[in-house]
Amino acid sequence: MNVMRRLKSIASGRSSISSDPVGDNSTKRVKVDQETEQNVNGGSVSVERNATGLEQHMASTSLDTAASTSNMTSINRSERSGYDRLPKEMREMRIKDEKTHNHDVKDAEPTVVNGNGTETGQIIATTVGGQNGQPKQTISFMAERVVGTGSFGVVFQAKWIETGEAVAIKKVLQDKRYKNRELQIMRSLHHPNVVQLKHCFFSTTDKEELYLNLVLEYVSETVYRVLKHCSRMNQNMPIIYVQLYTYQICRALNYLHHVVGVTHRDIKPQNLLVNPQTHQLKICDFGSAKMLVPGEPNISYICSRYYRAPELIFGATEYTTAIDMWSVGCVLAELLLGHPMFPGESGVDQLVEIIKILGTPTREEIKCMNPNYTEFKFPQIKAHPWHKIFHKRMPPEAVDLVSRLLQYSPNLRCAAMEACAHPFFDDLRDPNACLPNGQALPPLFNFTAQELAGAPAELRQRLIPEHARK
Repeated sequence: MNVMRRLKSIASGRSSISSDPVGDNSTKRVKVDQETEQNVNGGSVSVERNATGLEQHMASTSLDTAASTSNMTSINRSERSGYDRLPKEMREMRIKDEKTHNHDVKDAEPTVVNGNGTETGQIIATTVGGQNGQPKQTISFMAERVVGTGSFGVVFQAKWIETGEAVAIKKVLQDKRYKNRELQIMRSLHHPNVVQLKHCFFSTTDKEELYLNLVLEYVSETVYRVLKHCSRMNQNMPIIYVQLYTYQICRALNYLHHVVGVTHRDIKPQNLLVNPQTHQLKICDFGSAKMLVPGEPNISYICSRYYRAPELIFGATEYTTAIDMWSVGCVLAELLLGHPMFPGESGVDQLVEIIKILGTPTREEIKCMNPNYTEFKFPQIKAHPWHKIFHKRMPPEAVDLVSRLLQYSPNLRCAAMEACAHPFFDDLRDPNACLPNGQALPPLFNFTAQELAGAPAELRQRLIPEHARK
């Protein structure tokens, strides 16, 4: 339905908003489940409809820009495509160390591997070292099972034979003309709440197609799967887990935004790995991540729909790290509600879902999101009170944090470090805090000097409770 007709219908009262405006529509619930995305250790699959109408208009400028930007081929492909099966051409791969690729190195003997490398029991061997007088060393992986497939390629679980360690290998098609942005970013990431890159190598096919293989630490669960489990049990997620997961997301984003200078651009439950024993969380899938440069245009048709910031829907191409913080607000709301807060059926419908709750953005708010849309006329719809969206037993601090993250104006959204210091997480700072089973919480306060750089003394004191100070 046309966005204006939808909004006018809501404004005139013909389309009512219940006290739980995003949760009671059974049709949308079904669609939420149908749009399930598989993601394990850095490989996500987004089932995304093609943009139409206003959505195409909003995204067209940024898509044109992206077409000429180096190394955006795989990102554009994943944005416009749904599920793709593993190409037949990936059989009879020749595996070789990442440093043997023509723009990185010199000569090396490729290891020939029969099969596509993802079949159960398949051995994948690659050579490392051999420089500066160091002997060459062969490391081997045994494929165990495919855990995620999509237009990006495939993610499979494997066993590192020399160490016995479980790993995940993300295999993506590589454009030979460019270096892989995901690899470049992942090499610079070292944080307890970010998935770790352990190794990487290239593989080729008979048609000389090049695939990049990222060997990542394996974490068995995702926040999405935890949410689904709670839903099946007809239970709300325990608040301690909501606090733990959200805090660790914010801490990781503070590191990405302010230490590394990277915007993730696809924060969602499927991209949040969770260790089921310790409940340590790690952000994964940096296939959409980018170091944003002020004044340099970026693609706006980015980020999975339910978690897409409104400025992206408005076609903004000069956005900031605040798009990740909007996504965090959507994830937090979903953890509290048990279902997505804004389950739009298209990019345009996503805007309708947002307006139904936040109300019509003011001209100033639209200007903050995208100055090109200041004259866009929207029907006037009042904001829905937050206390009517969440049940009465919801901690008020949780609702307050949601409200500070889900702001139309990007510059008014809570930054990641500020979010970590929010009162909603005070329970985690209690010296007696522990998991429901009595075990200790995962590491939360071992901040590095880089993470705390620029933080006022008062904020630092709040971030690191007395019992955690050295």
